[in-house]
Amino acid sequence: MTHRAVLLVAAGCLVAGCGGPEESPADTSPPSSESSAATADAPSVAVEAGPVGVTADDEGSVWVVSAGAGALSRIPDGGSEPDLVVDLPGVPLRAVAAYDAVWTTSFDRGLLLAVDPGSGRIGRQVPTGKEPEGVAAGFGSVWVVTQAAGDLVRVDPRSGRVESRTDVGAGARLVAVGRDAVHVAQFEDDRVLSVDPGSGRVTRSGEVCDGPQGMAETGGLLWVACTPDDLVVGLDPATLRLREEVEVAGQPDSVAVDVDGSLLVVTSEGPTLARIDPDEAAVVGTLALSDELPLYDEANLDVALAGGQAWVTSYVADRVHHVPVTDVPGSQS
Repeated sequence: MTHRAVLLVAAGCLVAGCGGPEESPADTSPPSSESSAATADAPSVAVEAGPVGVTADDEGSVWVVSAGAGALSRIPDGGSEPDLVVDLPGVPLRAVAAYDAVWTTSFDRGLLLAVDPGSGRIGRQVPTGKEPEGVAAGFGSVWVVTQAAGDLVRVDPRSGRVESRTDVGAGARLVAVGRDAVHVAQFEDDRVLSVDPGSGRVTRSGEVCDGPQGMAETGGLLWVACTPDDLVVGLDPATLRLREEVEVAGQPDSVAVDVDGSLLVVTSEGPTLARIDPDEAAVVGTLALSDELPLYDEANLDVALAGGQAWVTSYVADRVHHVPVTDVPGSQS
């Protein structure tokens, strides 16, 4: 099946592969050694319609991108509601707070937007190419993946100038900055690419899983969520060879690294937070945040860590959940 992001409509899909599977997915229940906890409904903050991306800034504020409403909401540290809502052009998807701005992709406008975190004013609007989605910051630059154009775009945050474009192939979605490279999830080709920020050299993996998405480095490996496969795989970050496979039921989507080095994985069913111990290469705990059905790639969820809390977007419920990361079983912090 070809997965490709499309524009949001009132009763339609936001990102890729609209419609659920023809039959129920196989049972991929985690190992019996896993501990679990559940909340009837984890604490949450209501935001504008269709939240997807989330990021946190150095002040402890959490920023939520609402694709359905075309808005960016700021939740201050300790706040119970947004204290600033910014109207954005087009359909925004993801964001990263870095270099004195909140950088947000506008999918249908082909833009990277720089929002002032104090005033909410939209500053630079950088043309990226068709269908920008994933955005990350590191090595002195902002990095954007354009899904239709098939480029990894490097942007100077000071001038807003596009410094380079690297061919990563149409169908790539997300980007993550590692210790030595910038990693790209090639959703359609089932591969992961790494780009050397100095030379621009590209390393391409073999087919690692079906539909790689969220990525993060920890425990010496690059961990990649594979949504349709109900897997999280660990790759050697230098060679991109497959080293580990961990079953994570419920459509794993985005990931983040906790302060103890464990990997927090968001699944769209729930949503649920699962904790992976990278040394054991196993799920050691799960925490259900709600009881929503899997999205089956009709939209995406995201996670950010701020002030000891994990913030998880809920696309269908128009809210962002927040729980102490220590509430997810298996924490060593």
